[in-house]
Amino acid sequence: MEKKQILSIVANNLRTLINKQGLSVSELARRCDISTGTVSKIMAGQMALTIITAMRIADGLNVTIDQLMQGLNSSISSASQEDVEALDEFSVGILSLGNRRITCILDQTNTVIATSELTGGLDLAETSGKLMHSIQEAIATALGTLDKQTITLKQMRLKLVTQSYEFESTRQKFMHFAERYFKEVILLSDWQLTCLSIFNDKPGISLVVDKGVSLSYQYEGVIKKLGGWKFPVYDLGGENWLGAETIRHTVEAAEGYVPMSTLAQTVLSKFNGKIEAITETCFKAGMGADVFCTFTPFLLHAYFTQEPAAIKIIDSGVAAIQKMIARVDAITEQKLDIAMHGSLLDIYKNKIAPKRLMAYVPITHNVELLAQLTKEYLQQKGILIGM
Repeated sequence: MEKKQILSIVANNLRTLINKQGLSVSELARRCDISTGTVSKIMAGQMALTIITAMRIADGLNVTIDQLMQGLNSSISSASQEDVEALDEFSVGILSLGNRRITCILDQTNTVIATSELTGGLDLAETSGKLMHSIQEAIATALGTLDKQTITLKQMRLKLVTQSYEFESTRQKFMHFAERYFKEVILLSDWQLTCLSIFNDKPGISLVVDKGVSLSYQYEGVIKKLGGWKFPVYDLGGENWLGAETIRHTVEAAEGYVPMSTLAQTVLSKFNGKIEAITETCFKAGMGADVFCTFTPFLLHAYFTQEPAAIKIIDSGVAAIQKMIARVDAITEQKLDIAMHGSLLDIYKNKIAPKRLMAYVPITHNVELLAQLTKEYLQQKGILIGM
């Protein structure tokens, strides 16, 4: 598609959206925090959209980037395919860590040129359009600190770590969607990146004990995994599972199947003594959602006060994790060092092979490593990319 055609399509889209909302050029410019002259030039087909400008206009109109760029084969590129291929390339790593998006942008020499950190993670359970908006927002925020606002998405090799990575069909759908925008897209899970960053090419076990539990291990140069298949299918020992076990115990105690405990009394008191209120809370949030994590603090408080019922639940989580470690020991025929991370670290670290535990290493630097990764390197590690 010729450059003039692209400019014309964008201009027509913008005029249509402005007219539909009854906005003036000056009002849109004010909403988007850009100059009136810039809006006028884009509407006249005299100026191409950069990433930052497109994001601001889409937000000002309360529309998606797709709506603004409707009719184009790619997103915020103002050049032909031949022109794009001749431009410099950039590597972008975006790490979804809890409720944060951490972004790192590298130039062709692998030098960090921009970073950003925003609230709100990336979860494949969201729609592809919403995910893309969050990705573009993270990139635009990083680039906003530079005098490099002409960089286009088609110059970027995007590397992502998202939540709900195990949703295979959703992952494939998003990959197909995102590849329309970027020069390349690589999608990883947090456990893959964590294992790579901790051990590099050395053998070892990475144990993540958080909302879920996953164990990955590197052995003979290849990374493999046990567990972490998303609660309620698996994740024995994680916050979601512990919360669900807390609910189970509370119901059994209320029904008289097991002795009433302080733990069960505490949970019931938060729901006016009604089991149906607990059930309703879980169903409203969606079964299997992180709502079960909200019950974990009751369990941990009871555990630290030496409540027998809480100790029994935690011990069952410990047993499940020990079983995973024993399985890897059997596969590798040796006892590899273990690196443990996650919100439940302080609960489990003194119970699971303490002599094998490595010193705690912060993993927030992973985003720079993420941006540096290549498909060739990951294929050597046996990691399936976006499959």
